[in-house]
Amino acid sequence: MSNPRSAQDTPTADATSASPNLTGDPQDATYTTAPTASSGQPSPAAGDPIPAAAPTGPDTGGDTDLGAGTAADSDTGAGAGGEYSSPRDVDGDGNVDLIHSRVEGVETITHIDEDGAITLVEQDTDGNGTYETGIAPTAGGVRLAEDLDDDGTVDLATHLDSATGAPVRQDVIEGGLITDTQFDTNADGNPDVHLIDSNGDGRFDTAALDTDADGITNDTLVDTNGDGTFDLGTTDTDNDGSQETFDTATDGHLGSIEQFEALIPAEDHYHEQAGTYPGETLAEPTPTDLA
Repeated sequence: MSNPRSAQDTPTADATSASPNLTGDPQDATYTTAPTASSGQPSPAAGDPIPAAAPTGPDTGGDTDLGAGTAADSDTGAGAGGEYSSPRDVDGDGNVDLIHSRVEGVETITHIDEDGAITLVEQDTDGNGTYETGIAPTAGGVRLAEDLDDDGTVDLATHLDSATGAPVRQDVIEGGLITDTQFDTNADGNPDVHLIDSNGDGRFDTAALDTDADGITNDTLVDTNGDGTFDLGTTDTDNDGSQETFDTATDGHLGSIEQFEALIPAEDHYHEQAGTYPGETLAEPTPTDLA
């Protein structure tokens, strides 16, 4: 799919990681390393594959045991940059609350809840002293959030399937708002729906669709007046990468952005920023027979 917006305008990571192990004994917890973030690479255009899951550093054969390779076992020791693991009971209740570790050169802080489940994994994947990558479970899977320019705010969020680690959605975040998102709706490893907020009002207004999964945008729908209904549609009729036909609508036959917003979970921040799921209002008073 061709990207209606310039690829250089959309930051991305080189690759996304598989999900961390979200259960298990904290003393012997495991995790999968996250990717090395790179703000110097352009974004994948719509239709370019959402980056496949890939670990940082040499192949370790999957999850890495945080309980192994402690400073005491390492030939080089923690002070010399060797592997290191330190489970910590911060609140003194007898349970591990977090684990500081270094595995394959990646500094990691793993947060543990009272039930022993991993709730957040923070990593300094580029070794510059800032923890720019965070991995946390969500209601529908796992979210990998990255601060690509080390300014303290998330720039890119990749949503991963909790079972396979495959990326299913990727959000570009600017000024705390999701401005661009891509979905892989058919699980083939490539995005086929690309939504864009082109006017910065917090709600998507453009949808670029690859309807035949060949990496070429077949249809582009645009809401030109911000009412949530598409007013303009363009189509690539011969699959040559150029959109030849145009369709304008005043009767709503092109559909609305809501059909694509429905792909986003109800609890997602996007709905809050777009106002698509407004808060409940108080009911009108009901007359009663009380004096």
